Amino acid sequence: MTAWRALALLASCLLSSQLLATEPVRLVGDEFCPYNCDPASGKPGYMVEVLEEIFAAQGMTINYRLKPWSRAVHVVANGGAQILLANTYNSAPNKRLQLVMGEDSTCFLARNNYTWHYSDIPELQQHRLGAIQSYHYDSGGPLDQYLRSNHPQVYLAKGELPLRSLMSMLLQERIDLLLDNCNVLKRKVSKMGIAEQTRPAGTLPGYHADLHIAFSPADPDAEQLMALVRDGLSAMRSSGRLAEILKAYNVNDWQREDR
Repeated sequence: MTAWRALALLASCLLSSQLLATEPVRLVGDEFCPYNCDPASGKPGYMVEVLEEIFAAQGMTINYRLKPWSRAVHVVANGGAQILLANTYNSAPNKRLQLVMGEDSTCFLARNNYTWHYSDIPELQQHRLGAIQSYHYDSGGPLDQYLRSNHPQVYLAKGELPLRSLMSMLLQERIDLLLDNCNVLKRKVSKMGIAEQTRPAGTLPGYHADLHIAFSPADPDAEQLMALVRDGLSAMRSSGRLAEILKAYNVNDWQREDR
């Protein structure tokens, strides 16, 4: 064994022994399936499954809970949980303490009889639009600025299940359109069985970003925990195990060559 490998192994053992003394790693986010889903289901989301396996390999466990998004960010920022799931770069409590673990793109959804397709922000202003409060849909770009402008055509949902509320409003014709992450919308439409009542109404052009997991700046072990997850992701990718989990959720590896 080379000297650097021996040092790496020693560092790994010391890291594991320190973290093993802690309680379960606390994960939190709002429901954002397939990234993180209902913890009571058999498929809690690929981020949750991957993290659970990484920590289990070190003899550690997880405690995963759902909270409204603004509350989840606050909890992680203040040390009430150690990892925030499925955040965009700008929504992390500390931008340095995060790892890429997914892809973000924004899609629009309309009722099947509503003949509209996204073209630009000025045209969008003519339609009643539903979105989720405190979400970032284009990394602080023109769409996010419009959503935060208090425009009378914009409705911002909050609470425990904001996307489900928006879907109900759409079907009841209380809003004309809604938007969310493309993978999330596709999965929610399928789960609610409303594919025949709705239709895709365009993807936000030019926007493609990373989704992250963010570590609490109030956690003294945050950097060690982040290193453990980074190394675990690398090992799972090399072994093919990451691809197996992602395939079960019908999503691609965010480090694929065609990006």
